[in-house]
Amino acid sequence: MKFLDRDSYLIDFIGIYFLIICAFFTILRDMDIYYMYLILVIINGVVAIFAYIISVVTLSTAQEKIYKDLARIFGIVAVLKILFAIYVFDNLGHSTLNQEVQNQEVQMTVLNLAIQTILYTSFIYVYVNKKKNNIFNNVIHMIMILIPIMYILITWTNILPNMYVGGRYSIVKNILCIVLIMGYIYNLLHLEKLNDKFYNYKIVKDLKLMFLCRIGRILIMVFLGGVDFVDVGQKLLFINKLNCISLIILEFIHVYIVYTICFRDIIKRPNRHLYYNLLDEKEKLQKNIETLEVVNFNMEYYKIIYEQLLKNMPGGILISSNRKIMFANNKALELFNLKSDEKLINKSILDLVYEPERGKYTDILKSLNENDTDKNIIYTKFSYNGVVFDAEEIRFYENVHGKTFQVSIINNREDKIKLENAEKELELRDVMEKARDEVLSNISHEFKTPVNVIYSTVQIQDLNLQKGNYGSILEFNKIIKKNCNRLIRLINNFIDSTKLENNKLEFNLKCVNIVAIVEDITISVVNFAKSKNINIIFDTEEEELYCDIDVEQLERIILNILSNAIKYNKVNGNIDVIVKDKNEEVYIEVSDTGVGIPKDKVDIIFDRFERFDNKNAAIKEGSGIGLSIVKKLVDALGGKIEIKSEVDKGTTVRLIFKKSNSQNNLEQIYDMQHLEEKVNLEMSDISW
Repeated sequence: MKFLDRDSYLIDFIGIYFLIICAFFTILRDMDIYYMYLILVIINGVVAIFAYIISVVTLSTAQEKIYKDLARIFGIVAVLKILFAIYVFDNLGHSTLNQEVQNQEVQMTVLNLAIQTILYTSFIYVYVNKKKNNIFNNVIHMIMILIPIMYILITWTNILPNMYVGGRYSIVKNILCIVLIMGYIYNLLHLEKLNDKFYNYKIVKDLKLMFLCRIGRILIMVFLGGVDFVDVGQKLLFINKLNCISLIILEFIHVYIVYTICFRDIIKRPNRHLYYNLLDEKEKLQKNIETLEVVNFNMEYYKIIYEQLLKNMPGGILISSNRKIMFANNKALELFNLKSDEKLINKSILDLVYEPERGKYTDILKSLNENDTDKNIIYTKFSYNGVVFDAEEIRFYENVHGKTFQVSIINNREDKIKLENAEKELELRDVMEKARDEVLSNISHEFKTPVNVIYSTVQIQDLNLQKGNYGSILEFNKIIKKNCNRLIRLINNFIDSTKLENNKLEFNLKCVNIVAIVEDITISVVNFAKSKNINIIFDTEEEELYCDIDVEQLERIILNILSNAIKYNKVNGNIDVIVKDKNEEVYIEVSDTGVGIPKDKVDIIFDRFERFDNKNAAIKEGSGIGLSIVKKLVDALGGKIEIKSEVDKGTTVRLIFKKSNSQNNLEQIYDMQHLEEKVNLEMSDISW
């Protein structure tokens, strides 16, 4: 581990590498440089194979595919180099086959370079384009099959094109070398995209250097050719030696990069990560131990707290195991008038049940499932220690570590009823308080407007009287009268609303011709409608339809509906009032072309103080109590009211009353003066 913890890869590698080289030079000091080159190739191959084997073993548990594939490439390249060196050693003594052997050596060299290029290019392509890894696996398998086939074809046949003929290299060799260089250029251009794939950014720089060395090796092959192991002439000898020296330098750089990547990123990094992970796990374990100690302390602390909470719960709690009471809180002791739990512990709850109720209680218990955690409510009577009371028992079962506990929460039903009554009373008070606040808010708002108008008008009157201007007195008196009517109407609405809620409003039912009354009421508001450029039309299917009705309240109902139809209508709008004969009933329909009511408001429009504000409405004032009174008056008269409305198209209000069964004591006289006063009162919030 000390060796792996060091960062001086170069010093370690150079030292070991040169130690091996020196040993071979000492043993084989008279050997030719070409032999030394081949021995170095074999040594480099062995180093790469060992690095590959160690890497694969190291990565077998790491599941890091990109490093595994890179190590596989190093291993295959090392095998190719060793095979090439062995072949050359085997043929060095065959002087009669110089040209043929040299051609085979060149073919093998180009083959090795081509296989390396294919491996590295496939690797870059697969991981840059995020292709499925089986593509690279297939390439590896094909190459492993191809290598022995190609070596057999090179050594035993003449099928492959010659690359060294008559002492010259063929153009095929140069073309293949150019193609290989293009492959490495592709790799260099796309290598940066693998930065996020590797844990160490240095590996990309190392691979760049390796690819540049491969390009250098191919360029040497292009310009200097392969190493001629049979020297011919001094010039050729010099070129061979230069070629060997260049290849030795490139081999050294290549094997160093392989060593660095394998030991730094594949072997050292996982072990270092494992070491640091173990340290992290040790720290986590220490923290967990400390946390566990705190949890144990908290459990004891909370156990005491929970016991105290259970002891002081407002409901009586009995906890039993194997049908024996093992815990009773203070409220349970209070219910049975006990000072301690000694008289309850180890007793059965059945012992506490009133004796005549025990059979019924036992039957209920038999129907309960101890494996069911749902709460079950049992109503029974308890009798113990001279205390008898009706109780509500909430029973459920809890399973803790394979042991079943029965939990019973006991409440005195009389206490519960008292509590429920107190809660209802509080809720009622809250509702009444809100209603009072709402009423006061509406009253203050609705009363303020006419009072302010009256007060302002009186001040203007005083100024006019001081100036002797008496011409406008009648006009201002009308304003005062009109706002007084508004106040009277508001007061009447609030008073009558309260009377209707308490069923104290008296009705004077008379058999009347409802058609005539509705027609007179409609005609009486024509001037108010005209002042708003609204046209009113009355129509009826029959001239006489009789109903038992309170005329005064009917006037109020119709006028309120017509008032809303005028206030919430559009300019140049229409109002149609139609009386229809429907067998045993009379329909009174008031339709307008106003702003309409949203669907979500139609169902609540009759609620007290409910108002619907529309920006298109000409008049937006109102207490929200008018339609509430209309609904209650219609209900009190035995009728029905229905509303159909569509926003921006209009509203239709339909009143339904039953026809009179008898037409005796018909009311024939209708007080038109009274109607005029009523119209002025109900239409007081419409100016004309």
